[in-house]
Amino acid sequence: MTAHVRQHNGTPTVFLDGKPVFASYMWGHSPTSKEYSMTAIARSYAEAGIHFYDFDVGAGGPEPEWCGPAPDRENHFDFSTVQARFGRILDADPDARFHLRVYMEMNAQWWKDMYPDEREVDDSGQPLTQSFASRIWREQAKQFLREYIAYLQAIGLADRVIAYQTGAGHTGEWVKGLTSMRTPCGDYSQPMRRQFRDWLRVHYANDVAQLRAAWANPDVTFDTAEVPPASAQWQTTHGSFRDPRREQAVIDYYHSLADLCGDLIIDFNRTVKEATNGQALAGAFYGYLLELAWNAGFFSEGPDSDYTTTQRSGHLGLAKVLRSPYVDFLVSPYSYGYRGIGGHGAPMPPTESARLHGKLYIFEEDSRTYLAPPNAGFGRTDSLSDSVAVLQRNMAEVLTRGMGIWWSSGSSHIDPIQEPAFQPLLKRFQELGTFALHLDRQPAAEIAVLLDDESFFYESIRNELDLPLIFQQRLWGLPKLGAPADYYLLQDLLEDRLPPYKLYVFLNPFHLDASRRQALRERLCRDGRVALWIYAPGYLADEPDIQHMTDLTGFQFAQGDYAWGPLMHVTDFDHPITQDLPQDLVWGTNSRLCPLFHLDDPQARILGQVVYSQGRCRPGLGVKPFPTWTSVYCAAPNLPAPLLRGIARFAGVHLYNEQGDVLYATPQLLGVHTVEGGERTFQLPQQAEAVYDLFGQRLLAERVRQFQVILPPRSTALFYTGNADLLNNLPERWPRR
Repeated sequence: MTAHVRQHNGTPTVFLDGKPVFASYMWGHSPTSKEYSMTAIARSYAEAGIHFYDFDVGAGGPEPEWCGPAPDRENHFDFSTVQARFGRILDADPDARFHLRVYMEMNAQWWKDMYPDEREVDDSGQPLTQSFASRIWREQAKQFLREYIAYLQAIGLADRVIAYQTGAGHTGEWVKGLTSMRTPCGDYSQPMRRQFRDWLRVHYANDVAQLRAAWANPDVTFDTAEVPPASAQWQTTHGSFRDPRREQAVIDYYHSLADLCGDLIIDFNRTVKEATNGQALAGAFYGYLLELAWNAGFFSEGPDSDYTTTQRSGHLGLAKVLRSPYVDFLVSPYSYGYRGIGGHGAPMPPTESARLHGKLYIFEEDSRTYLAPPNAGFGRTDSLSDSVAVLQRNMAEVLTRGMGIWWSSGSSHIDPIQEPAFQPLLKRFQELGTFALHLDRQPAAEIAVLLDDESFFYESIRNELDLPLIFQQRLWGLPKLGAPADYYLLQDLLEDRLPPYKLYVFLNPFHLDASRRQALRERLCRDGRVALWIYAPGYLADEPDIQHMTDLTGFQFAQGDYAWGPLMHVTDFDHPITQDLPQDLVWGTNSRLCPLFHLDDPQARILGQVVYSQGRCRPGLGVKPFPTWTSVYCAAPNLPAPLLRGIARFAGVHLYNEQGDVLYATPQLLGVHTVEGGERTFQLPQQAEAVYDLFGQRLLAERVRQFQVILPPRSTALFYTGNADLLNNLPERWPRR
């Protein structure tokens, strides 16, 4: 069987033997050669029409294939249990196809003992697992992939494997558990020192004068440059930002780490493609840029609550990975930040950039249902009805964004043996995924949310900024404004890859050089577009300067240099943006940001004030029209949905409703997740021949531009809103009336 990812009806789609399929998987424990603990669950998934199974292989688990030296082996690999293990799943489902999560992080003591100089070293001198920069490990990993695939071919199981997902770091997700998510810094190993110096030679064209000027160090050479000490990584010289005049060494190290991890993923995926003759899919957990403001403290309730994972993980190589022809798909869990009732099933990467570059995104559905222990965390739901509402909400996200999905089938998740009601739900989801293959699934929002991967290099690694600006903004305000939004890397806009939008929300374009500024102006300042800027847009170029912000946004600014948490309120209720807002609406953050900014522009319409250190009350929310575009600025992050709704309405964005429900939409699908419930009227952007309740399986209306429904409290609804003839692609047993 051949597997490819190709564009189909506007979104990357899995094709098996040339036919499009909905990428839906059961994710569970790996089988052993002696038993498969999930046999009954697998049979239930198969009865629901789900025949793809993903599980871990490689260097972890009870029977690892990458297992170390032995007298009867030439290498460190043992494939003797593979056929029996795979056979356990085939016994449960003869139609099974496999997605292998190939784990290559070397936690095993035998590897550490054999290659002590290839291990990551933290700032205290403690050796850890293998360094990402280890050439020995890299070559061994590629050898493992080649020999594993060759073995599967030799025993006749290669056609059963549709995908190989290569991973390293904690749980294979390209995040080092200690030096990315906790206090220690890395990597001070010999391999990383060599890699960093090699990267510097390329980056500075082997010109030591360029290196010395950039680092403001007259003595550094390519042979003496070191990974920056922990003190330099933890601290910044300019508040929330790194001043490139003083801190280019740290900026360069994080950039080199990003490039290294991106290159590793591409190299491993190239190896898979070559070994399978291009007939299997290759991908990785990757691109968690909307999520990584958390850290180990978030997961363990430990003390490490002040730091972000973003820069010290490997995920900032996303742009490079998206451009690689060897990468077919990306995977992530959905956001851990707000999973429960009323929350948002948000992917961690900017998913529309993945779609733009032809990469399938696979949504890891690992919700903690009511089957989980009461203290399970992660949005654990308290009842079957709440569990169903959350699973339906996430499925609405998957279908409207053209994603694949895998279902966590463990005892705390979607277990149809413990809870028989999950089996028909999974069957309905599978049928809906197949139905969606017939729909127009290209991005169709009128709001683009832009995330700049490069600007992360120029931030503090403390999480005061990214937590409210990116993590919380994406979970709380944006999904509830009444219209869908598409998420991209800023560079895709600069390269003119995006379709036109009415409203552009810029989360973090802090660092823009002259060429990127010019490209942004050319793409943005036309056709009546509206730009929303937050906090410090364009503040950094060769040096920090508020004039850079003026050049980018058109506003005049002033700044305060004392760290504090800026809070905002509205002062002008006569403008279209603010006319429907209550006067007690307040937003912002208690995170201590520095510098702080406010408007100092007599030509701007001031709509609100920012309040910060010493109780300063300064103009902080403003709008300024220009002949071909309009600029809107807000001095504090985490804008609430009512304010965003007003800005969207002002920009001419179509609003489906204005009652604060989580909403997903394409031209032919509308998903709504509500806590309050009640009567709702939805305005459609165009007339629909048919409005069909896909979860309730009933026709609601015909030939309408708006329709009314009553939503139960704590529920999710998904409506088809398109041509009536496409309903013929629903299962025959589904009523049409």
